[in-house]
Amino acid sequence: MKKDLDPKFARDVAEDFLEKTRDLYARAEIAGSLRRKEPLVHDVDLAVLPKGRDYRAWSEAVKKRAGSIGGSVISFGEVICNILYREVQVNLFICPGRDSWGVTLMWATGPKGHTIGMTIKARDKGLLINSQGLWTREDPPRLIPARTERTVGRILDWRFKPPEERGKTAKKEPVFY
Repeated sequence: MKKDLDPKFARDVAEDFLEKTRDLYARAEIAGSLRRKEPLVHDVDLAVLPKGRDYRAWSEAVKKRAGSIGGSVISFGEVICNILYREVQVNLFICPGRDSWGVTLMWATGPKGHTIGMTIKARDKGLLINSQGLWTREDPPRLIPARTERTVGRILDWRFKPPEERGKTAKKEPVFY
């Protein structure tokens, strides 16, 4: 369902969707190419922290709301949900808790090369990272609190870049994360 979208139209869709669903989230923010201020976007990415503790009830509420506002659920998992809304694919990157917010927002914002770089940085520090958080490699893994992207940066020795600068630097030498 992805297609080329004017960023102004995509932002309007994102803001409209959030306005009609905001009460379902403890926190929500526009992410992806819109947050990076790309000149062309293909879908709408949102980082969301579900409201309440009952994930099943929350997911059912999102599905019901999507239908009531004219959307349709494409797929719904525990990590990401894809909804077709106003003929635009809206991707909800689902944050499992406040201590993972910085990682989920960074992951949902991308771009892909940046996310891969952060994965390499985590690996080199003996850690794991995914859209759900930053983890030790202990058995069982322990979540490392990272409530902001800057916290993720401090933990991984990443020089924080604002979203609109990520993946845009022309580099003459190889970059090692």
